[in-house]
This record gives sequence, C-alpha cells and structure tokens, in this order.
Amino acid sequence: MNPPWFYAILACPDCQHELIVNSAGASCPACGFSNQPLADLRPQNPHPLTLSLARKSDLDPAQQLQVIETSPPSPGYHGPRAQHRDSTQFMSIIADYFKRPTRVLDLGCGPRDQEIPIRALGHEYVGVDICSTTADFLADAHALPFKTASVDCILTYAVLLALRNPVVALSEIERVLKPGGLYLGTISQGEPFLVSYFHMTAWGLLSLIDATPSLRVTRLWAANDTLSSLSRWGGYSKVIKQALGVLNWVNTTFPFLTPRKMLWPKKAREIDALHRAGSIAFVVQKISELRN
Repeated sequence: MNPPWFYAILACPDCQHELIVNSAGASCPACGFSNQPLADLRPQNPHPLTLSLARKSDLDPAQQLQVIETSPPSPGYHGPRAQHRDSTQFMSIIADYFKRPTRVLDLGCGPRDQEIPIRALGHEYVGVDICSTTADFLADAHALPFKTASVDCILTYAVLLALRNPVVALSEIERVLKPGGLYLGTISQGEPFLVSYFHMTAWGLLSLIDATPSLRVTRLWAANDTLSSLSRWGGYSKVIKQALGVLNWVNTTFPFLTPRKMLWPKKAREIDALHRAGSIAFVVQKISELRN
C-alpha cells in the first residue's frame, strides 16, 4: 500500500529540514527531532524564528476596503456539504480558481469534515490540528511540519483567534503556500470568547496581511452578524439568547428600519456589514512577485 501523498512534503517542525518517515515514526537527521507515533508532529525544540517587520506602514484600510471585493462569492459549488461548518462559499472559490487537482491543507481541521467537499472537487486533502484525534497529524500552526511552497490552498475556520501569535503563524502559512496559492478562512470579530487570544476586525486582518509582502487580500465579506453570533454562542440565559435571535431576525428582515442605509450604494452597505460582523470571511492570495 502506497503511503499518503502528504508524506512526501513533510518537514521537521523544529528546523524545517526534510524528515525521514517510516511506519514507526519520523526523525530529522539535521536537528535530532524524533517522534513516535508519526501522527504527532508538534514541535519539540523549535529553532528561533527571526521576522523583519516594518516600523511604518502606508496602509489605509478604509481606502483598501473600497478597492477589494467585499461581496460574498457567487454559489458555484453544489456538491456535498461539510457537516460541522458549511463551506459552500469557499468551495465555490476553490472550484473556480483551481482548474486542476490541488493540495489543500485544512489547518485547525477539528472533525476534518471539510475533507468531504474538498475531495468532491477532486483535490487532495490533509488535515492538521493541535489536539484533534481525527487529524492526519497533530501540528502547531506556529511550526508547520511541511516543506516550503508545498501546498496550493490553506483553509482555516476561526483559527487565527486561537493562536498565541498570529504573526508567526501567518509567516508559516506564507512559507508553506505555493506562489499563486490561496489562503481562505474566517476571523472572529463580534463573536463571543472561543478559546480566544486575538479577535480581529477587517482593518486588523488587512494590517496583518499588509505586513507580509507576498500576501494580499483579494476578498472580504461578512459571514454573519454579531447579533446572530451572540444569539447562538453568547454565554447568556436562554431567554436573552432568544431575544437576541429575534433582534437579529428583525434587523435582517426589515432593513427599512434604517432608511438612510437603504439609500447607500451597495459597496457602502457591504462595508457596513463587515464592521458589524460576528465573523468575517477572507480570501488571501500569495503573489509570485513581491510588492514594491
């Protein structure tokens, strides 16, 4: 039986050297990393990471939101859906962007239910998580056990908020992603605490991506409203959560309650929805040539 495809792209989580992999486990000839069983590739003694960050940025997030796409993608995917979190919009983007079979990394995969739609599109799937026993590997987003430029697409659902240092994790995402590849995911803005370190606004995400020269945001949209998030996950009584749900329904069903917004252009209403969102979905592309 042939080993899974992703064995060929494994790298040491401590030093990024190519791993020696066999049925018993994995070892690194460069730094001495050794692990049994193979399924646990969390770092043991990771080498220090040096990042170069600009002290000054010319980013104008308000202006950038005017330029990038802020509407949800058109539904082009009609295959099987994930059971835990519906990813129809992301699958539509993947189906439209990748015309040939690609390698997709589900980072923070949880129950790995995104494997179902990804494989339905004909792509190769690998799921990693810091603690989920259903993952292909246990891995830390701050020290990914994959070779540089080894995957075409990375997917994260509400993962950045749960990482102690999203700047370091993003540098790993950039390293592992191929030029021209896509990074798709969601960030929590108005959602309640969910084992969170960093909730993030649209401006915050734009700033984070702007600090990574080879990445650029190509699309942002409101995945849900804060009222909707609080009605489902807020630590309130059942009565309060039901009331929040009613308020969310009223806000969604009767937009004329804020008549001035009805006169706004579509772009302004999309940006307003971003600023009120409980969760924000994003599409980031790794470009082949660095920005000036």
